[in-house]
Amino acid sequence: MDTASHLVHVDARQLKIKTFCIWIENKFETCVSRVPFAIHMAVLAAVFYGLAQAELNWFADSPWPVHVILSLIIALAAFWTILLMVRRFHDLGRTGGLFWAIAIPFWALWKITTLFPNLWYVWVILCAWPIKLTLELFFKPGTEGLNSYDARTTEG
Repeated sequence: MDTASHLVHVDARQLKIKTFCIWIENKFETCVSRVPFAIHMAVLAAVFYGLAQAELNWFADSPWPVHVILSLIIALAAFWTILLMVRRFHDLGRTGGLFWAIAIPFWALWKITTLFPNLWYVWVILCAWPIKLTLELFFKPGTEGLNSYDARTTEG
């Protein structure tokens, strides 16, 4: 059966969604070096701190739409943080899935120390590898030249 004679109609909205999905996917494919990564992370830390302080001090008694807008801004900043970490791992020639090796233990550390404050040292020991990975993101030089994560962006 010839598939060329059975084309599927794609409307403008579907095409925009597909284009957006490809754009997002390509954002995760590229690399970022140490200095831009550190600068972006410092800015994001300031954004997270500023939003937390604003919510505690200024918007505590605000109506729900204000909290929704703040939550959306926080979600965008969190997405940008994940994107930068994945791109930095790509610069090191490693998979971006290592983001989860950092995020989950630190999240667990935060939750466990909230529930059991006297057991903080156990979780710090268990977070030794995520701490090492985090330090590598900031201090380890990236791969020289192109690596396997640059291949898609340089072909097309």
